[in-house]
Amino acid sequence: MNKTIAEYKAELAIMRNEATALSTRADLSAEDADRGEYLVTAIEQHRAAIADIEGRMSSLRDYAADGGAVERGTPFTDERRGNTQTDMAMRSIDAANKSGKLGAGGAETVEALVKTGTGQDRSWAQRWAIAAGSPAYERAFGKLLADPERGHMLFDEQEAAAFRAVESLKTEQRAMGIGSGATGGFMVPLVLDPSVILTNSGSVNPLRQISRVVQTIGSQWRGVTSAGVTAEWTAEAAEVADASPTLASPNIPVYKGDAFVPFSFELALDGAEFITELTELLVDAAQQLSAQAYTVGTGVGQPTGIVTALAAAGGSTIVTGSGSHVLAKADLFALQNALPPRFQPNAAWNANLGTLNSVRQFETNNGALEFPEARNNPPMLLARPLYENSAMSGINAVAHNYVAIYGDFKQFVIVDRIGSTLEMVPHLFGANRRPTGQRGALLWYRTGSDITSANAFRMLDVPGV
Repeated sequence: MNKTIAEYKAELAIMRNEATALSTRADLSAEDADRGEYLVTAIEQHRAAIADIEGRMSSLRDYAADGGAVERGTPFTDERRGNTQTDMAMRSIDAANKSGKLGAGGAETVEALVKTGTGQDRSWAQRWAIAAGSPAYERAFGKLLADPERGHMLFDEQEAAAFRAVESLKTEQRAMGIGSGATGGFMVPLVLDPSVILTNSGSVNPLRQISRVVQTIGSQWRGVTSAGVTAEWTAEAAEVADASPTLASPNIPVYKGDAFVPFSFELALDGAEFITELTELLVDAAQQLSAQAYTVGTGVGQPTGIVTALAAAGGSTIVTGSGSHVLAKADLFALQNALPPRFQPNAAWNANLGTLNSVRQFETNNGALEFPEARNNPPMLLARPLYENSAMSGINAVAHNYVAIYGDFKQFVIVDRIGSTLEMVPHLFGANRRPTGQRGALLWYRTGSDITSANAFRMLDVPGV
């Protein structure tokens, strides 16, 4: 039931008096602290709503006084008023970051999402950050994990409200035609979403660090790219040339990936500790799968990897090595020289560890290291950054070995769809079809990748046969 500001203040005053009485003996319990935070937030929301209405009425009065007219049902905006929904989303992000549950990189990702894009996208992202980032929803989520069938019966008032808010967002997402098509499952808390938590120590894949990473709430990312505008010198009073660029509109779809984690009944009862463990397991599994796809994914039912995209582009994008089944020093110079000057300033290298170690062992005719900077930390090669990508190929007995990529990786886009879903399997069964005392967590997430300009890259092909 909704309460007035006076009622919220009265309850908060009682809690403060109790806290004062307890201060000499013990701290407030975590439940009381959460309740206090909820009351303060509720009061702020009420005040913000009142201020918002007053601001709209004032702006409408000013507009009418100037001779304007507003039709019934027309939304009215005023740049002088703050976006209270944005403020609440930013407070949610800041709280998750300060608690240590959301790293700085993840906080920046969510902040960009709630502040950029279309009005509809921003509004949904802001409400998602508020609802899915709520500590009350995280507690409700933990109770559902512990008991998928009856966990909702243990919700308190705040947890029930938080869960309803998130479910409403899921329904809206499906209505917008951008959901995964699933009707069940729980939207994961903000601090558990693999699209936000981008940590992974199991593989060495630098693409998320050096590529363009964008977030979407839809089923694909639509961008606008151009090869650039050509400038010119002209004489006085001479007609300028038409330098209109040719624009392209790349669409990068997102594909569904999943990660399944079995866990015991006992572990599920661990609450917050269990959430932390589950986060690490699910995110690591999701990122392992994605890291491989971003490099060599086929683009059929999975992201298009950068190697796959460049191989398909062919032509001048591919530089063939000078030797068969061996990497030569000259190949590296040829690869760098082949990249157009427009993309040279931001260019970087990608290769697997075996290729990098071969480069580090190259010597001059005098026995000195040919590329000593490749052994530095961070490594460099021909004055450009050098990154290890464990998903790239070495030299094998096949027709094409794409062993190195050189180019501007901002022209490779990784797309993450925000709002992952967790399906719960209440009971797992053993070989004899008897329960094992375990449940299962199946995470669904969506991601995609592709190049936006093949001309921004050159890939080295060392023939293996």
